[in-house]
Amino acid sequence: MVLSGALCFRMKDSALKVLYLHDNQLLAGGLHTGKVIKGEEISVVPNRSLDARLSPVILGVQGGSQCLSCGTEKEPTLKLEPVNIMELYLGAKESKSFTFYRRDRGLTSSFESAAYPGWFLCTVPEADQPVRLSQVPEDTAWDAPITDFYFQQCD
Repeated sequence: MVLSGALCFRMKDSALKVLYLHDNQLLAGGLHTGKVIKGEEISVVPNRSLDARLSPVILGVQGGSQCLSCGTEKEPTLKLEPVNIMELYLGAKESKSFTFYRRDRGLTSSFESAAYPGWFLCTVPEADQPVRLSQVPEDTAWDAPITDFYFQQCD
């Protein structure tokens, strides 16, 4: 089955901070000047070039006109790139730098970079900080990066 368009999800971390776009950066937070932030609509498509059993997904914002990328440097850096999510979906390339393996853990999911195994999408405990990538140590401290996200389809 081929999708005609991306699926729409909203994400919040396990500390209930919503993901939202500000100055072309994806941040995690909650309240701003007394207003509750609804959260960014995250466009999602599977990566059809990689093993479907690993649940490879491509994540985009702004209607899929920009996609989350881990870059191609030695160390991964999370950034938004002006690439259409449907072009990545329909293309024949692996597009690993744009792909995350979604792992469901009960009510939450984690997202591991396909290009940089062991690196996960994460937030930090403080509000209104950029979403980033982190390697997760086995024994995590209370101030460790948050790698579990609630991943809910849009209404």
